[in-house]
Amino acid sequence: MTKSNHAEQIETITSSQKHDQSGSDDEHIVELENTGRRKFIGYMLKGSSFAVALHITSGAIRPQDANAQLLGIPELADELDLTDLLLISGDPFYYDYLIKITSDNRVRFELPRMEVGQGILTAAMMILAEELDVEMSSIDATLSPAEIRRATGQITGGSHAVTSLWDPLRKVAAALLHKIKLSAAVHFGISVNDISTENGFAINNDGSRIAYSELTAGVEGRNDAARLAKPKDPSQYKIIGTPQKRADARDIVTGKLDFAMDLDIPDAMPTVVARPPSLGGCVITYDDSEAIGLPGVLAIKEVPLDVDANSSGVAVVARSFGEAFRARDALNITWSEGAAEHLSDAEVIEQLRAINLPTLPKIPLATDSVGGEFIFPYLAHAPMETMTAVADATGSKIRVWTGAKTPLAAQAKIARELGVLPTDVEVNVIQSGGSFGRRLFFDAAVEGARISQIVNRPIKLMFTRQDDTKFGRARPLSLHNVKATYTRGFLFGKKVLSFDHRAATAELDLEHGFGEGITALGGELAPAAFSQTVWHSTQLVQYKFGVTSLLLNEKKFVVPTSSWRGIYSGTAAVANEIVVDELARAMNKDECQFRLQMLDDERSKAVLRKVSQEGNWGRRMKKGRAQGLGLHKEYKSRAAVLVELQTFKDPEKESKVTKIVVALDVNRVLNPTGLEAQVIGAATDAITYMIRTSLHLDNGAIRESSYGDFEIARMRNTPPDIEVHFMPPNGETPGGAGELVVPAAAAAIANAFARATGIAPRRFPLRDFYPEG
Repeated sequence: MTKSNHAEQIETITSSQKHDQSGSDDEHIVELENTGRRKFIGYMLKGSSFAVALHITSGAIRPQDANAQLLGIPELADELDLTDLLLISGDPFYYDYLIKITSDNRVRFELPRMEVGQGILTAAMMILAEELDVEMSSIDATLSPAEIRRATGQITGGSHAVTSLWDPLRKVAAALLHKIKLSAAVHFGISVNDISTENGFAINNDGSRIAYSELTAGVEGRNDAARLAKPKDPSQYKIIGTPQKRADARDIVTGKLDFAMDLDIPDAMPTVVARPPSLGGCVITYDDSEAIGLPGVLAIKEVPLDVDANSSGVAVVARSFGEAFRARDALNITWSEGAAEHLSDAEVIEQLRAINLPTLPKIPLATDSVGGEFIFPYLAHAPMETMTAVADATGSKIRVWTGAKTPLAAQAKIARELGVLPTDVEVNVIQSGGSFGRRLFFDAAVEGARISQIVNRPIKLMFTRQDDTKFGRARPLSLHNVKATYTRGFLFGKKVLSFDHRAATAELDLEHGFGEGITALGGELAPAAFSQTVWHSTQLVQYKFGVTSLLLNEKKFVVPTSSWRGIYSGTAAVANEIVVDELARAMNKDECQFRLQMLDDERSKAVLRKVSQEGNWGRRMKKGRAQGLGLHKEYKSRAAVLVELQTFKDPEKESKVTKIVVALDVNRVLNPTGLEAQVIGAATDAITYMIRTSLHLDNGAIRESSYGDFEIARMRNTPPDIEVHFMPPNGETPGGAGELVVPAAAAAIANAFARATGIAPRRFPLRDFYPEG
């Protein structure tokens, strides 16, 4: 049973919470940008310096402060997080939407973001329907192609899509509606204040009406002057905040919606690639004498796969994918060794240990500590739809159809590698079946354009499941040393003195266009790598733990990487929450009450109280069963998760999550139905990577190849009881939610495992390293 506390969310916002409309929006934006830049400069220059918040008298803590914990030291993410950086960099381009009333009184709308199943197309349509006073069913929504003028305003990632759409889309729609009302006022010969609107019609005060389409000849809602428009007051909302089914759901399940591979592009032929047995391998020789004669085969050519790694493969073009697969399997290829033929997980871990920085030492006799080393493996994104692209590089204009979250970066890379100008490359963004960070990169689009140019014909390139699992991108393998130090309590009781996190990870590839705007904002100010900016703008310790330090070191390895369901938080924040649990037990505190005592954020306290109440925290459970808590703050939002987990004596049986309770504060919920689905998906993904599966690097090659051995959570692994509770509106602008629940749910699973077994979780997935019994 799935329960969703919609009633709590759909409350009328109080007057004290309403958005302050005073002052111009331009002034607000300038102030936001200036504030952001000042904070950015301060923190980038400050770096990882430490400060200690202690009251000192003659070198000792004053007795009157004995019952007070040491104040936490603010991290960059407390003041200016990644969402802020994305909003600042994208703001100049966020007001560029194509919204047009068609001759049949429908609304044509292009969304300059990527829909991969997260529901932002539906959310955008809800905003548009609300502000234009039309039915959602009258909106024809598509995705925008890559357009250079949109720059960083066309990036999808970092769980900031709805946040970035909220003000600009409402205001552009409001500006268009105002134009419609002005035209209606002229038509009826009355004041614009006497015009009302409903379901696509402007209405006179005598009840006569006229369709929008008769008033808006050629008028589009895409201009920057909309910054000054005033959208509806939340008290007037009829659509926003109400449960809505996904606008594209029926088309998806009935097969009406076209994904990239479904497109009917003239003469585009099915194409597959024979890839090297190990990462970074290259073709030495190949014999296609048997394959070229097989039915349906049109072309066989050697093609570059990764220009930087000097890797190559052999592309097969045929009239059907079945014929292409048969020809690929008939090739006789001699391969060179890969870039790291003898490298395996164990060697990667040892090299990461060698570069990791030490945590702060504890003071002998006076202090004690908890923590340890946490290892998170490589992890595949494994979206249902593999990477696909249709490409035509036969003419003066290169055309590509693909799923891309950073289409301008895709356009630039295709142009660079094929030796043309970006304006000569057309990237059409196609709705896709899943991403989880995978489609921040556009490997298939670049490969497809290369192959089309080489064989001189349009093609449909499909990565097989094996291609994307073994040769695609992965969440980096990472190692985390986390230590919390506290006093032993001889004089004044146990107090937390410090919390240190040292992360050493396989380098996360961020060269996908996601950070171009942010780099432009901060790169001139400090010589920090973009990965350091992302790390410090996403990672924080939201507890009053005295001196806190969060440091990252990275090393490049052969496995190509990409963010997975959170940039660094899916590992780093999880390790932190595990240590918080251990710290509570070491100090003889209940894990929930300890968090409530130590948290420095009231919104986090509220979601924790809610989840502990709804989940009946602390209830007695049978041996081998336990509850666990996890908490996460990011994307201007908060999530708390309580899980119940069962372990088994039989080592062949993996731990099973039997219940999940989530409390979520995202400021404002646009679509409770869509958000609930996101939350359930995120929690299920946490089960996947904490309990079930991972990728293994064996002698330069990925061991796993498909869903058969990369075992994502299935229905039998999903608890029958999932509750999702939304907190009442806590602000005007919605926060991010797509990746928010993953770290909280993952930590809750690990903490439940520790409480059920007495085993400190240190390496994941749990079933590989901690068999019960």
